[in-house]
Amino acid sequence: MMALAHVLRCIKGDEGPQLSRRDMDVACRVLAAEGLVVYPTDTVYGLGVDPFNDTAVEKAFKVKGRDRKLPLSMAVLSIGGVARYGHLDAHARQFCAKHMPGPVTVLLKATSSAPHSLVSRGDLIGLRVPDHTVALQLLKAFGPVTATSANRHGGPSPIICEEAARQLGGDVDIYIDAGPCALGKESTVVDLSGGGIRIIRAGAIPEEDL
Repeated sequence: MMALAHVLRCIKGDEGPQLSRRDMDVACRVLAAEGLVVYPTDTVYGLGVDPFNDTAVEKAFKVKGRDRKLPLSMAVLSIGGVARYGHLDAHARQFCAKHMPGPVTVLLKATSSAPHSLVSRGDLIGLRVPDHTVALQLLKAFGPVTATSANRHGGPSPIICEEAARQLGGDVDIYIDAGPCALGKESTVVDLSGGGIRIIRAGAIPEEDL
């Protein structure tokens, strides 16, 4: 079980759960110090680190036990962030406008602004805009964070904060608890880099809705 001091509990807001300003400052300080933060999204709990800090990204790979050849995706605040880090043609922009914020991760050709540690050998980067008040609050306060699920590689993706803690334990600096994730299923991963829509991983959005 995680120590109580490692948990930041959300409060009810008019538009959904949120962190107090003081607790959000704590989470941002942890991220800025190369720390690891588990945070809620619309799909499952995510493991967030500063994607522009190579040491922090390496910690995330180590904690998850994930092969370094499998890049982590990144959460951004808006479609503007998607366009900053991934090349959006007209088709990709239309797709993102329809499905973001939401439970989809898009693979795009990385721009020169993308964090190199998250770019695949094929020069692709995975990007998503989560539809969750706390995740968006964190992204607004700190900036982009990694968007990998908060589990050991191969383990179940956590729908509640306690499940993330059972898998990752004290290897994580801060857990943000906002209760169960609404969808309880990982994001659908779609490759938009070739001008069409290619589903890489089935997820919360059914194929017929894409």
